[in-house]
Order: sequence, then C-alpha cells, then structure tokens
Amino acid sequence: MNQYGRRAQQHWQEFRPGRVAEIDDPEAFFTELGSDVQDEVRIRWTAERVNAPAVAGESFLERAGRLEQSRRDIEAEVLRELVLLPAEADVDLADDPHLSEAEVTEEQWREQRLHDLLAGRSRPGDFSAAERERLRDGAVSRLLELTGLSDEALACQGLL
Repeated sequence: MNQYGRRAQQHWQEFRPGRVAEIDDPEAFFTELGSDVQDEVRIRWTAERVNAPAVAGESFLERAGRLEQSRRDIEAEVLRELVLLPAEADVDLADDPHLSEAEVTEEQWREQRLHDLLAGRSRPGDFSAAERERLRDGAVSRLLELTGLSDEALACQGLL
C-alpha cells in the first residue's frame, strides 16, 4: 500500500468508520485506492507539465519550483476528490429541509476545508483569497483563530 492508500485508510477510519466497516477487504481496497490516486496525480501532473508554457526569463530552478508547486496543488486536489471525503456525520446536512442543495454543498465544502485546516492537512495559504473569505463566512472567532483564518493570523502570513 502506498502513501495515498495509507492516508486514505487513516482518514476513513477516523471520519468514515461506518464505510470502512462495510468494506470486505480493506487492505485491497485502500491499496487500489492509493494506486488510483497516484495514477491520477501522475496523469494530471504530466498534462500540466506538457501544457505549461515556458516563462520568459525563468531560470531552471524557478521552473522546477513552479512545476513542483503545481504538482503539490494537483496532489491536494486529487486527495480532496478521492481520499479526504467528508466525515459521515456531515452527510446529515442533506437531510435538513431548511437548506437548499446549494447551501448543503456550500456547508459541506466549508466544513471539510475547516476540518483539513484544523487537522493540519492544509494551511490558509493553500486557498485563494475568495476561498478564504468563503471559509470565514459564518465561522466563529475562535474557529478562525484555530484554523489560522483570523485577521491577525492572515496578516502575519501576508495573506490579508
């Protein structure tokens, strides 16, 4: 099992234990999931490198750094899509008759990102300014402090 499979297994055991209990062969499942994640990251990153335009005056090290950041961004995107799924408790939002489908989707997005920040799987700088603003909407001040989304924390990081 590769690093992605181990990460998925740990995440799912913590946040999706009911789903893990339904899996007949967890070792094979997470081994295959890890392989799928690795393949998807490789495919997307290869396409990005092939399609990434050269930047005039960019040194070798600058290009290498830019491409490495691109790989990390792609890896984070694939992990969010395939591995770091919302906790089982988050699914209950969909049963709330007072929330529209768009509101449920937005709240699930916000909860997952805030959870990732609290767990150290992401940092405020990983999000665009618009995404940080979406995360801050409706969040209590203590949560903003804990996740590094408070005005003070964002200013210290040069993100405000």
